[in-house]
Amino acid sequence: MVEAFWWIVIVVCFVLGLAGIVLPILPSVALVWVGVAMYHFFIDAQILSWVTWATMVFFTAIILIVDQLSNVVVVKRYGASKISTIASLVGAFVGIFVFPPFGVVLVPFFLVFILELLQNRPLDKAFNIAFGTIIAFVGSTFAKGLMQIIMMAAFFIDVFWL
Repeated sequence: MVEAFWWIVIVVCFVLGLAGIVLPILPSVALVWVGVAMYHFFIDAQILSWVTWATMVFFTAIILIVDQLSNVVVVKRYGASKISTIASLVGAFVGIFVFPPFGVVLVPFFLVFILELLQNRPLDKAFNIAFGTIIAFVGSTFAKGLMQIIMMAAFFIDVFWL
């Protein structure tokens, strides 16, 4: 009975972790870690192998890097100025708190768009550069989702099949 309760909590953590991919107010990767830690501390401390823990650490690091650098890399590739590149990163962070969950997409877009216009870029060029922030968000969201699913799969494989 108690184990069933912990499994429900673990599954809820995993589901909320996946929801956190598109709702940036939820700490998606941290929730996956909480679910795995709950299993380790409250169900079975022996079953999870070093491979699962290494997978968790590796993909957490990759997710953090992708999350921070995706806007910068993509916007730069679209031809953004240095100030707009920095603004895309700052805007993604500020957007989490301003008009969640849409702010994480809209704030960087408008920041980059306005900054490019202020630097006398043509309207269509400024829009294309700003659109790069949306491409970056979609790409990083997909990548984070895939990596979190891999983390959860490693956990379930270790628990149920190894």
